[in-house]
Amino acid sequence: MDDVISKLAEIEAAASRIMENVAEQKKVLSLENEEKMKAFDEETDKETEKKLNKIKSELQIHMEKELEEQRKKTEEVLEKMEEHYRQRAGKMARELYDKILRM
Repeated sequence: MDDVISKLAEIEAAASRIMENVAEQKKVLSLENEEKMKAFDEETDKETEKKLNKIKSELQIHMEKELEEQRKKTEEVLEKMEEHYRQRAGKMARELYDKILRM
């Protein structure tokens, strides 16, 4: 009977050590998981930031091109208006002068 009790005690001690080892492994795995998740989050954040910076840069370039095109179109319109005025100003001044003299 003492042998049975002794064996049961040994089995219980072994089971206790196994449970302690399992608990320790669980802690280690949990820490490894947390580190992996943290590394994944950091990598994802870096990739996201990189993509956002690329998009911002592309948008900035596109906006600058659009602004330059608008600037050129505006300058062309102003030049046409000024040319039209230069061509017509003398004629309009003469017509106005003639009307004033006829009065």
